[in-house]
Amino acid sequence: MPGPPLCQSAMCCRLWILYGDRADLQCWSGARGCHIATGRGAGPGWLLWVVFSGKLCLRIRGGEQHMIQVVMDTTTGMTRQEFDQSGIAMVSLYVRDGDKLYREQVDIFPDEFYQREREGLIYETAQTNPADLVSVFKPIVEAGDEAICVLISSAISGSVNAAHVAVQMLGAEDRITIVDSLESGYGEAYLGHTAKKMADAGENRVEIVRALADIRSRTRTYFIMESLKWLFHGGRLTGAQYFVGSVIKLNPIVWFDEAGRMTSYDKTRTIKVAKDHMRQLVADCGKNGVEAATLHWPDNLDEAQGFHAEMEEILQAPVSYTKLSCVLGVHTGPDLLGPCIIMKA
Repeated sequence: MPGPPLCQSAMCCRLWILYGDRADLQCWSGARGCHIATGRGAGPGWLLWVVFSGKLCLRIRGGEQHMIQVVMDTTTGMTRQEFDQSGIAMVSLYVRDGDKLYREQVDIFPDEFYQREREGLIYETAQTNPADLVSVFKPIVEAGDEAICVLISSAISGSVNAAHVAVQMLGAEDRITIVDSLESGYGEAYLGHTAKKMADAGENRVEIVRALADIRSRTRTYFIMESLKWLFHGGRLTGAQYFVGSVIKLNPIVWFDEAGRMTSYDKTRTIKVAKDHMRQLVADCGKNGVEAATLHWPDNLDEAQGFHAEMEEILQAPVSYTKLSCVLGVHTGPDLLGPCIIMKA
């Protein structure tokens, strides 16, 4: 659905109401700026924009149409403040230290988490509880709104399954769409922010999900880790694989494959060789242009800054930083370089 036509007048207020396929546009210009007026009654499915001085300042839905809320989990690497500022609802996932459960961005935060890992503490992940998702979904449903929930890849987490259970518990199958990001970190966050932008522009869930599938197909996320022990303790390697890899000093490149699995992309023998290969992967992803790019890092900022500069030089495009979440850090440890690139369509 298109946005409202914007006036070039310095002082203008536009009231643009859509009634299904019909539109009613009223515009007032003058030195006093915005004027308040009431128009004819809007039937079911109306959408209203108020534009003042060329800027969209208010959008209201009514009738049979509902606002679409966006939900994401904390493995995006977003802080709680960033969730609040973006208007995206947060689902906090868990890490475990023995019998103690910690909610990410509530009870534990990356800086503390990685410091403890360096001190030798081995965390585990914990199963997502459908009740946590019900607590997020229920206010949305009760408000009469819809939701798109973008979550960490179902190949490495049970969050997607838990979300489907939560939707069934609420009887909201026709109101909430669950999107398996097949990613985590920035790859997931970018999908959620895109969904939010499209929802705010008036797009429906079908259109949004179609766009997210296209973005997902153009996203590549790779990781270099200093040690295999985190993959082993996180359950991504068998004991035999860990033993052999440690003996021959492997530093593999790990990626999210097409099925959303966190698996080995290449088995390299040294960090230097792994970085050389990673530079080539970054260059390959940027051949036809970059829509967005970031570098994941957990607790190795100096090393990350060096590789970040190389990424910007290779891609000839801005690259952001993304602090790796605690949940992903269970599998990767505190020393990691993780480029994520969304290639241009």
